[in-house]
Amino acid sequence: MNMESRPGLLQLAGREAPALYVIGLFFAVVGSGALVAGVAGAGVGLALLALVFIGVGGIALSGASALQRRVDTPEAGWRGPGPLAIFWTTIPWALLAQVLVGGLLTAFGVVASLTTPLGTLVLAAASNLATVLIIGLVVVGSGAVRWRDLLFATPSASPSTLPQPDRRGGFAGDLFWGVALAVPILTAAGLVASLVMGGTGISAPIVLPTAISATDLAANVLTAGLVAPIGEELLYRGVITQAWARQSNARRAVLFSAILFAFAHTLTVGGSSVADALGVAAVAFIVRLPLGIALGWLWIRRRSLVATIALHAAYNLVIVAIAALT
Repeated sequence: MNMESRPGLLQLAGREAPALYVIGLFFAVVGSGALVAGVAGAGVGLALLALVFIGVGGIALSGASALQRRVDTPEAGWRGPGPLAIFWTTIPWALLAQVLVGGLLTAFGVVASLTTPLGTLVLAAASNLATVLIIGLVVVGSGAVRWRDLLFATPSASPSTLPQPDRRGGFAGDLFWGVALAVPILTAAGLVASLVMGGTGISAPIVLPTAISATDLAANVLTAGLVAPIGEELLYRGVITQAWARQSNARRAVLFSAILFAFAHTLTVGGSSVADALGVAAVAFIVRLPLGIALGWLWIRRRSLVATIALHAAYNLVIVAIAALT
């Protein structure tokens, strides 16, 4: 079977795992409906159950997708789950990991710590651990790639359909590129943010709590400079950008992965009203696009997560330093 004969969304004929596909679709649809109802006022419990359903459905759909691609995709292409299937499988489990940790902290009477830098670090660690586990299950576990293919420019991660990576300087070159690009990209993002916030009057949401002690500052540094960059780069560049690049082309991979990266940062924002929340989410989305595009471009050029983690970490740490000094 080739890509031209790939089954349509609701078509079962020709699928390698029709039962798995139907199970995944059922859980995803039911979960999505329950999530809408939960957010609309049916209760937090229903919303959490909905995330479980969506996560289970995502795992099943990712498995069906990987089995299908092993048949109708050439070896040089992406033979794992589709990028969107991976994204929508990872997000609910990452959110549920935060809820689980938050519930445990609440049960031990330390709910107030959730809004502190240390609490944010713990929640970020839980979320990113869940992300790594899901990638291990649905991407590495499906045989699409090995862990090292997600991290470095091995032949499996550098098919002939993509430009040859610039590996001059090796590991040191990766670090240099990442650190060198941080300030220019932050400047560009700052200009975009100023224009958007000046035109709308809406401020971008604050991601990290204010540090009022050395311990708080250390927690923010770990969250921004280590935990978040590793987990996010593994998902958005190591998996999603690579998947789109190998099944399409480099330009689409950079653009689409940047859109998903920016969109993911809008999922937990809130506001005093629906309109206010949508406005804040729109600003959060727009101001992260420059970073997402730069990270995607850097992965295509260097084909190494060391470079993108370095850029992401340096970018975040400059923001933490500015916040600490003002």
